[in-house]
Amino acid sequence: MPLLDPGSPSGSSTSSKRSAYYVIERADSEDARRLVDIEFQAFENERANQQLSFRDYTKPEHFERSVELYTTAINSYPNIGSPLKRPQAYSRVSFLKVTDTETSYVVSFAKTEFKQYTLQELQCPADAGHEHEPRMNRDWFALNERLRREYVDLGMLATQPCFQHNGAGTMLLDVILAEADESGLEVYLEGTDTAKPLYEKHGFVAVNEVRFDPAEYGVCDIGRERQTVLVRGALGKDGVRRGVRSWGVAVAQAELGLQKARLLASS
Repeated sequence: MPLLDPGSPSGSSTSSKRSAYYVIERADSEDARRLVDIEFQAFENERANQQLSFRDYTKPEHFERSVELYTTAINSYPNIGSPLKRPQAYSRVSFLKVTDTETSYVVSFAKTEFKQYTLQELQCPADAGHEHEPRMNRDWFALNERLRREYVDLGMLATQPCFQHNGAGTMLLDVILAEADESGLEVYLEGTDTAKPLYEKHGFVAVNEVRFDPAEYGVCDIGRERQTVLVRGALGKDGVRRGVRSWGVAVAQAELGLQKARLLASS
């Protein structure tokens, strides 16, 4: 039995709602269940992703796991409104929501993270924190962790399906990208085929693909997971957007930076 919010609208009468009725607000811990509800509905047709990322709406334990993670994340970052910056070991997670002003209903949300890793964190296994999960899920999370270091990470942008194509997702993306531009930062994300055109319209460039086959772990009935890695170049102080590095160059530069950090730490 699906675990989606029974109060979620599913009819077409509200799906024509225009973005003029929407406002962006900071999400708080009381919104966590609703945000997870939106996320699970947005991925309900992505069978492989459901299992890899624990988003199966038929499994209560998946839903409650996500609620706990989001509640903890929202409560852990009181500096949510502070500007992005680059001090050592700095980390900030931000949750934004789009609310329908006529119904007070949350229709979309976005989760973004900026994290300046310490040398110790970079040297930790990429699956740190997932040691007690099944090997397939550990490897999936480790793959994503290795890819997303050194960027502002747009970790999740989801709109409830019956409210899609009305501008809510674009509103959130515009706010997030404006903040990244003001801070001169690149933005990284992994996009599905459905969302890729929206991101490319906003200046993202495809640099790699994430491919993961659950069949290698004996799970043969959910298909394969494929996402596109997209990056949007940083905006310079001169107002010129920087080019996006190729994946090979980005990886080489990250490895060089890690080697320099190790040498400094050992000296």
